[in-house]
Amino acid sequence: MALTLVALLTACGGSSSSSGGTTSGASPSATGPKNALVRCPSNTNTTAASPETGQIHLVVAGWASTPAEDALVKQGLQNFEKLHPNVTVTWTPIPGDYATKMRANVASGNVPDVFYLQPPMAQEYIPAGKLLNLSPYMARDHVSPSTYYPSLMQDFDCADGTVFGIPKDWNSLGLFYNKTLFQQAGLGDPSNWTWDDLKNAAQKLTKRGSSPANSVYGIALPADASRWGAFLFANGGQMVSADGKQALFNSQAGIQAAEFYTSFELNHTGVMPGDVGASWDGDAFGKQQVAMTLEGGWMIPFLAQNYPKVQYGIAPLPIGPSGKRGNLLYTNAWAAYSGTKYPGMAWELIKYMTGADYQTQVLHDGFALPTLTSLANDSYFQQNPGVKVLQDGAAYGQPDFYGVADTEIHNDVSNALQSIMLGKQSATDALNAAAQKVNTWIQQNVAP
Repeated sequence: MALTLVALLTACGGSSSSSGGTTSGASPSATGPKNALVRCPSNTNTTAASPETGQIHLVVAGWASTPAEDALVKQGLQNFEKLHPNVTVTWTPIPGDYATKMRANVASGNVPDVFYLQPPMAQEYIPAGKLLNLSPYMARDHVSPSTYYPSLMQDFDCADGTVFGIPKDWNSLGLFYNKTLFQQAGLGDPSNWTWDDLKNAAQKLTKRGSSPANSVYGIALPADASRWGAFLFANGGQMVSADGKQALFNSQAGIQAAEFYTSFELNHTGVMPGDVGASWDGDAFGKQQVAMTLEGGWMIPFLAQNYPKVQYGIAPLPIGPSGKRGNLLYTNAWAAYSGTKYPGMAWELIKYMTGADYQTQVLHDGFALPTLTSLANDSYFQQNPGVKVLQDGAAYGQPDFYGVADTEIHNDVSNALQSIMLGKQSATDALNAAAQKVNTWIQQNVAP
């Protein structure tokens, strides 16, 4: 999806260490949110290198997105070259499994100078000392971590707040609803709905035919931890403990959230996308086989390209029994290799690609949400109120990342939700079994 597949910058990094000291600790004036889920490295640079002089070649790599978004990234890199005439930037995408291939590059020492850092990669590369410490650079250039949304910064900081990556763009979830089907059902604006309102609306919107393919359902909800988590947080629950060493999603709040989330499938007022022959929620929504779904901004270009006649709106996620909303935040960050020969210029590139000029261009081109809080009142949001709804998700969302056990949590929780939806287990049994699997994995793979 255009808004979640962001370009990844890389370059051929040398084997020499970056300029600056190699003792632990960061500049206290440029520390971000403390992230207990990521251990700080024992050694890291503590000073900022000046931009290098002479001819510099930075090779920039990443996975390919849509042609339009790739062109936008290339334009940003070309603009950077114009600002730094002594720098040549080469764009070299890495095809296939990016994280796996990057891990192989790190193992061989052939690491890019600058690259996109995914949250799971951060928990691996930060403790291993593979990333340039950005805190000294931020302190020197007066780039405060508070310039960016703290909830987005946290994934790329370590336990003492040292910054190793700066989020480039992001997304949250919104309630996409079909205005035509809403009007036919006599439903109004869902912006202030509660869980009960969502449940009642799904019943009114469901029109069952001779088969699922000939029916219209209230909502499409996949068996996916990366959707259900929003309901867990809205109900006051937690996915994992603060230190990342114990699953907490099987609490009473989690069980209640799972019972609500899966009730649509069990009551036949909602469907998993595969039930109606759709590849994912957006496809089912575009075909107007469902009236609502929970997705991010990537839905906007998808619908415009594939289902331009569908009239839809975007509302905040419904208010949970706790009286609060919940949401999930998805992001990646720019980072630099600790062994780059050009740490000063690598930082300049990161600073530009996360700065106001480039982020404004990305926003106005409709590709992603800006991580800079200063752009929250940009005129684009007044012109596109649905996108503003997604932007506001930063205020009540939490990162969809849960530390070293992130993969296990996502897989086991998603399997548990599917088991509940298929009627194989109760919410209590399914979540307890999933939590036991996660906790066993943590005990076997994470040091005390």
